[in-house]
Amino acid sequence: MKTQKRKFWIALILFGLIGQVAWVVENMYLNVFIYKIFNASAADISLMVGASAVAAAATTILIGALTDRVGKRKIFICGGYIIWGITILGFGLIRIDVLLPYYGGVVEAAAAGVGLVIILDCIMTFLGSSANDAAFNAWLTDMGDDSNRGKIEGINAMMPLIAMLVVFGGFMGFDLELADNWTIIYCIIGGGVLILGIAGIFLIEESATDVTDAVSKTSYWQNIIYSFRMKTVRENKLLYAIIFAFAVFGISIQTYMPYLILYYEKTLHMDNYVIILAPAVILAAIVTVVYGRLYDQLGFQKSIVPCIVMLAGGYVVLFFSVNIVPVFIGSLLMMSGYLSGMAVFGAIIRDKTPMHMAGRFQGIRIIGQVLVPGVIGPMIGAFVLRNARMIENQDGTYSFLPNRNIWVAALVVALVLGAVLYGIFVMMRVSHFHLWTQSGEMETKGAWRENPHPQMKRTAYMILEENWKLNGYPIRVPFPPQSMLSEYAKKTGNELEYETTFTLPDSFDKERILLHFGAVDQIAKVWLNGECIGSHEGGYLEFTFDITDNVNRNAANHLVIKVTDTLSKIYPYGKQCKKRGGMWYTPVSGIWQNVWLENVPTSYIEKLTLQPDLEGVDLQLYNKQDNQGFRVEIKLSNGEIFEKTYVGTVGRIQLTEHVCADGKQYVPRLWTPHTPFLYEMKIWTEEDYVETYFALRTIEIKEVAGARRVCLNGEPIFMHGVLDQGYFSDGIYLPANQQEYEKDILRMKDLGFNMLRKHIKVEPEAFYYYCDKHGMLVMQDMVNNGGYSFILDTALPTIGMKTRKDTGGKQNRRKKIFEEQMCQTITQLYNHPCIIAYTIFNEGWGQFDSDKMYEKVKALDDSRLIDSTSGWFWQEKSDFDSEHIYFNLVDLEVKDRPLFVSECGGYSRVVEVHYYSKYNTYGYGSDANKAELTEMISNMYVHMILPAIPKGVCGCVYTQLSDVEDEVNGLYTYDRKVCKVDRLQMRKLAEKLEEAINIL
Repeated sequence: MKTQKRKFWIALILFGLIGQVAWVVENMYLNVFIYKIFNASAADISLMVGASAVAAAATTILIGALTDRVGKRKIFICGGYIIWGITILGFGLIRIDVLLPYYGGVVEAAAAGVGLVIILDCIMTFLGSSANDAAFNAWLTDMGDDSNRGKIEGINAMMPLIAMLVVFGGFMGFDLELADNWTIIYCIIGGGVLILGIAGIFLIEESATDVTDAVSKTSYWQNIIYSFRMKTVRENKLLYAIIFAFAVFGISIQTYMPYLILYYEKTLHMDNYVIILAPAVILAAIVTVVYGRLYDQLGFQKSIVPCIVMLAGGYVVLFFSVNIVPVFIGSLLMMSGYLSGMAVFGAIIRDKTPMHMAGRFQGIRIIGQVLVPGVIGPMIGAFVLRNARMIENQDGTYSFLPNRNIWVAALVVALVLGAVLYGIFVMMRVSHFHLWTQSGEMETKGAWRENPHPQMKRTAYMILEENWKLNGYPIRVPFPPQSMLSEYAKKTGNELEYETTFTLPDSFDKERILLHFGAVDQIAKVWLNGECIGSHEGGYLEFTFDITDNVNRNAANHLVIKVTDTLSKIYPYGKQCKKRGGMWYTPVSGIWQNVWLENVPTSYIEKLTLQPDLEGVDLQLYNKQDNQGFRVEIKLSNGEIFEKTYVGTVGRIQLTEHVCADGKQYVPRLWTPHTPFLYEMKIWTEEDYVETYFALRTIEIKEVAGARRVCLNGEPIFMHGVLDQGYFSDGIYLPANQQEYEKDILRMKDLGFNMLRKHIKVEPEAFYYYCDKHGMLVMQDMVNNGGYSFILDTALPTIGMKTRKDTGGKQNRRKKIFEEQMCQTITQLYNHPCIIAYTIFNEGWGQFDSDKMYEKVKALDDSRLIDSTSGWFWQEKSDFDSEHIYFNLVDLEVKDRPLFVSECGGYSRVVEVHYYSKYNTYGYGSDANKAELTEMISNMYVHMILPAIPKGVCGCVYTQLSDVEDEVNGLYTYDRKVCKVDRLQMRKLAEKLEEAINIL
């Protein structure tokens, strides 16, 4: 860590400020100077700006590389500032009265003055860019490190704004029509720069960094031309595309910027233009700062679009405005878009520049940022002003009046920029690497042949996984067609038609045949042997048809499933998005869980419900036909068998009734994350037989140690959870085999977690079975439907706007479908002991009548806890106070209900070769290696979570189990091949959390 002396910070402020003051004068007032003093034309101004841009680009490319080669910055900074100051002083000598004796006429003297200013401007730009852009900024990089570079850059980034305000305020005291005042201005600025260059000899200390080591392996010219090579372009397509877009953005700005002050002052007759521009710049800077807080979460696409919209909106308002108030509004929009856009483009260029190669890419960056805009922008401005109205000056010469056509031209360029950005967005969205899990790399034929209903197993079943076609082409089912594992070679549209043939096995000797579907997204209609046997709506839940009357028992059967998937938002759709990116993922269509047959008797158990407590379980059978009774056989934890016969369809299995072989009363074994004991049970009816299992556990909220806490089996437990999206790099919604679910669960257990929040997705039964088996608690999210607004549902709540009523509005089909599928989800998963809680709505997405939904869920299942509104927009009824906390660590306050941090963390780490998106990475913060990421996570728990456990914080959910597509904030990579954190440290952290809850 570098500890800087006071004089370093003084040098940073003085050199940064004075240098930017000089640049503001050049960029915004030198054109005013030649217009007012020498009656310059639009073409003259265009030529001056373009020549200066060429000089700046060439200087930065050449001198930047030279300072690296020489290994010394101080001589370039101090010497450059001294000569730079002398050059600025030279502008004070370029006056009509000085030139007139040499040229004989005012017109000739003015023309000479314009030429001299352009030449001297190029010289000044060469010296200024050498001293400031190349040497000073490189020196700041040398002097900083990871411990203070943010502070250094924060101060340096403020200098352009402060300089602009200083210049605006200072120029208000001068009549810029008078040559004498310009001489005074150049003396002040030039003298200041010169004196500062001399002072720098005493203020600036040469960096101890041997910068020549960084370039010792390549020549000076190789470093210069590196970013211009075609190989480099091919390897960094997105970076070059963004630099091109940045150039178009700059062209739009430079179309009007050289004429901005003249337009306000001369065309609109606003001599007090500073009163408009200064507040607009200040407010625009505030907008940029607030906007910047959301940049990491927004990503490039969602952050740059509002910038361009503000910029274009400003152009439109300024085109139609002549009065001070609308001109101010237009200026505010224009400056907000300009400053925010500069910040976003700068950030994305830094992000996409290869590590340790920033110097090599300075050439192409400066061309895109300075040269191209500086040449083309003013040329466009001059072209649209070629027929501008002329006014006669007092000396008989003429000057042009900038008109509002500059706003039309700037808007046209902004529209071109929109088209360029659209192409970039498409490239960013569709470009990705192909990642295989280890399971996916192995032969997976038959990987999904295990019994799909582990909680209601029969021996007579058949998985339909062979000979499938989709729209006439082969596909591997049950994998969704968008996945690599499906081996489907075509694109999918909104309509999908699956077909296969099957023959019933000889072992299907019972009366009835059932056709089961694990999940089909979104609307499915099913035909068997030419007859429609039924349909189903919704993409996440199982459904069944009795096909006894339609099936051929002794011949081949033709099965057709016609699927419509428009990704309609009236149906639950989860994290799927047609245009994936950021926190939205590749959509799936059609069949994505098992299709299977089951042979059952005429009177069969259609479903069963199990309601456990700490001594036994209440059992209810739902039979297709009346049943006179049933018998159960349960294997106890001591190896003995509990048997009992019941009349009817309901029975209480009281395990404490059992007397063991040693004469003692049986003591039931409870299910916990550490001891996840499952009781195996067999059930017989008169005609049917199934195998199932259950566990003994309770979950409730009780008063413990002065706070309301979540208790498992009567004892407080800390829900140490991780967000589980259920996405896989090769199968998307489905892993290569069922065991991959088990591996995920064991990976998280290995890191010390005891809970998964299954995020906005319902999994196949295998997932929940492995959670039951290994003692992994599950908080099950309902799958949201309805519209989602990033601004309303995420951005504004992130900065504190977390209150919103969700009642009112008409009951519509979308709400009805959500309620129906919510109830079906609970019914489908009811018997799994791992599930201890439900999430109804997440971050306001599709949220409505959450208090009524809470009551609905409680009526269906009062044995679990409910997080009604995860994150924000809380209403009255919920079992938790639920918070999402990203970006900052906060002091957690516990109120009447247990506080549950239902999302947090999400720290990013990119692992080379194991990330999915070529151009987009999404997450919070950035960590270079395993140690840094582990430290960030540990710091969050130690400073935010652990101190709050005694107060009543009941759990937290870290985001997330694995990377998912653009998101690189997983504990594992998307392909599950790399654990991104230190396992031992994570387990120690989990032990601290458990210790904190145990000592209450």
